[in-house]
Amino acid sequence: MRGNDTQLFTEKFFPRHFGEFVGNSDIVQKVQAWGTAWAEGRKQKPLLFYGSPGTGKTCLALLVAKFFGWQLYELNASDFRSKDIIEKNVGAAVQNASFFGKQRLVLLDEADGLQAADRGGAAAMTKILREAPNPVILTANDIYGDQKFAPIRSECELLEFKKINYLSIAKRLREICGLEKIPFEEEAVKELAKGCAGDFRSALLDIQALSGTGIAKESITDLGFRARQENVFKIVEKIFKARTMQESREARFKSDISDDLLMKWIDENIPRHFTENQDIGNAYNALSRADIFEGRIMNRQHYGFKRYSSELMAAGVALSRSRDYSGWIQYQFPGLLRKLSSNRGARAIKKAIGEKAGKAMHSGSKEFIANDLVFFRIFFAKNPENFSAAFDFDEKEIAFLLETKPETKKVQKILEKAREIKKSEFLAKRRPLQALEGKDFEKIPFTGENGTEKQEKAREETRNQTRLF
Repeated sequence: MRGNDTQLFTEKFFPRHFGEFVGNSDIVQKVQAWGTAWAEGRKQKPLLFYGSPGTGKTCLALLVAKFFGWQLYELNASDFRSKDIIEKNVGAAVQNASFFGKQRLVLLDEADGLQAADRGGAAAMTKILREAPNPVILTANDIYGDQKFAPIRSECELLEFKKINYLSIAKRLREICGLEKIPFEEEAVKELAKGCAGDFRSALLDIQALSGTGIAKESITDLGFRARQENVFKIVEKIFKARTMQESREARFKSDISDDLLMKWIDENIPRHFTENQDIGNAYNALSRADIFEGRIMNRQHYGFKRYSSELMAAGVALSRSRDYSGWIQYQFPGLLRKLSSNRGARAIKKAIGEKAGKAMHSGSKEFIANDLVFFRIFFAKNPENFSAAFDFDEKEIAFLLETKPETKKVQKILEKAREIKKSEFLAKRRPLQALEGKDFEKIPFTGENGTEKQEKAREETRNQTRLF
């Protein structure tokens, strides 16, 4: 390897100014104007860079800090996994200035990683972004894969980084080869630029790996094929527009989501892509057959059926059309997942009610929710205080059964009354013990037939009562 063997090309050839940044020139101009506005004291919305890996998202954010002389405060997804950590780390970083009073740029790298273990994190992040007095840049690969990321998107200016044109990549690679005195073949450099699929970072690593022998067609073949994932919107579009099973299969292989989730995306967007009723019917017929095989996989644990379900949901749907459909189509996030996400809190409350009431009524929680909840609601509305006391319902569960909000005066009054009922019942159970205070129970005589047996029985009952309270 030529040049500095200990330094990666991604670091060594980091752009010194905006002119050296490769690709997405329109975004570079917008970001430069955004930084200038902040430098002049005009507050701007946070920026959200998203797109395929290796397109320069993090690189441009670092370049902004360097160009404007701002202190950089960088956090990764692993640094903000919960609400408390976000408020402590991100909130403090965004609100405070640098030690020397300079502007501070806060970079939240791989922000879409927040979805994986979100515990109130999205809401906390949204609030911080809305009130941020310092410039903030977020980077992400996929900002539409999880509906919980939607509030964060709404607080930012979205800038999508497109895959870099291979000619731009090839031009920069030739310049680097010249600087490092690496021998190269013109066509080989072009092939390498095409093979990186718009990922400039991987192209830099590739030429560094080949710098010892030179860039030739034979050496490029030795690198092998690098499979690259694409965002789900591009995958869905390629599947719907595929003309052969091979095209459909290649698109599916590049997806970074599970087949189950991909099937939901296809299901949601069939009527958006196809306009002919016959084509829509044929597409859903293929998708339903794929679903049948998925059911057989679950029931029989025979994963050999996966070869049929995966081909039917992708190639089967794509090739069921009677003609090609052209033009831009706005694909949508699966509605089912959106509804499940928005109803998650209600489903958790319903489950808690089912467990409490089902246990008391000697029924399973699922059976109670499916068959009895609708009638239980009617009876509950007639006497909510006693029902709440009997089943130990909290304010959220009471509000759910009454179809109102937990903070209403009605719910709070019912909850207070239920607590009084429970307290009075507890005291009533304690009275038999209080009546015996100051007496030697062991000496209370029991006369008559079976007196000794009655005495032992009474003692045992009192001991049990003492253990309960």
